[in-house]
Amino acid sequence: MDVDRAQIEIVTDSVALKTGAVGEARWKTQATYALVEARNHSEKDLEVTLAGHLVGGDEKWPVRRESLRIPAGGSRLFALVDDKQAARPQATGARPEVVGAMAVGYSPPFMVTDGKVVMDQGRAVAAAYLTNTAKRVGSVILIGAFFDQAGLPLGRTSTLFRMDGGGKRGVQLVGPTGSRSAYLFVGEYVY
Repeated sequence: MDVDRAQIEIVTDSVALKTGAVGEARWKTQATYALVEARNHSEKDLEVTLAGHLVGGDEKWPVRRESLRIPAGGSRLFALVDDKQAARPQATGARPEVVGAMAVGYSPPFMVTDGKVVMDQGRAVAAAYLTNTAKRVGSVILIGAFFDQAGLPLGRTSTLFRMDGGGKRGVQLVGPTGSRSAYLFVGEYVY
């Protein structure tokens, strides 16, 4: 069921424009992307889709859509990658927009619990437990969102886990130098 998109706040004053390696190992390229935090102000978990454009002067370049589950009252850090997966050195900003928001009426199939952040050699390390709540084997992308001292997005890392049904394991992701806070969350998953 669609919900009022006004329930989703895009934190426009903290959008971070980056160029770096994106994609899986065999398809990895250098591309420009925007790190965009979105907050869910509703009382329900929502599947939120962001899209938009990278911008520079009079030019604009579309970005790939990304959909993430945002818990009620929570936030998630989106990575909106140039849709051609190309570097755009002339890009100076981004114009993200909410293009979809649907209420989620089922429990999360993978859960991150007992999260904590510790500092190690000038960067944040996010650690938690990852649980597969289903009774069958599944694969999940675990994402780490990392922020600087001022709370601005600094980076987003991810890794893939294959887990038995009902399985639970400790996980951690290390942020970039200068990161001071972080959280882990679930991206895409398949069974």
